[in-house]
Amino acid sequence: MPDRSLEGKGAVIREKYEATCSGYDELYRAEQYEKFFVALKRVRPQGRVLDAGCGTGLLLEYMASYGSLDAVDSFTCLDYSPCMLSIARFRIGVLCGNGSCIALEGNVEKLPFGSGVFDTVYSFTVLDLVDDLWRAVKELIRVSRGPVVVSMLKRLPYKDELLAAGAQILGVTSKDVIMRIDVLRGRVE
Repeated sequence: MPDRSLEGKGAVIREKYEATCSGYDELYRAEQYEKFFVALKRVRPQGRVLDAGCGTGLLLEYMASYGSLDAVDSFTCLDYSPCMLSIARFRIGVLCGNGSCIALEGNVEKLPFGSGVFDTVYSFTVLDLVDDLWRAVKELIRVSRGPVVVSMLKRLPYKDELLAAGAQILGVTSKDVIMRIDVLRGRVE
């Protein structure tokens, strides 16, 4: 059963995405693709992949468009917006006919997976929106046995907290910084 107990910022953000999901791709596809290009150039997806905060599944679409799904055994989309997930599920149906992709409702601050389940974890424009940055970071690191790549707005102070803790910058886009945070493993767990 999905965790619907979001409070604070999470509840407000979910309502925003529920209200705007039908136009999300039109508004944000180019911006998201810019982040994906920078991130996947530095950390290629492989094995079992998690897209934590998948929204409408644009990362899956991007990866399919550029042949990046070839090295992926399974692809899990996770989001807490049912409306966004309905669009992601449609994309899965079109792009993943072999059953290797799934979409689940969940919260990045309480990931519904065991430790070390994924080989590669991506989370784009999610840490900007969580109630507890460090709880979300710990969860992303916990479920991965490999790289964890995140993006966040350049202007937010959370970025500086992650960098001070040792996160590595992989690149920047017009609005975001792309970071690798699995390097914090052992320091934040």
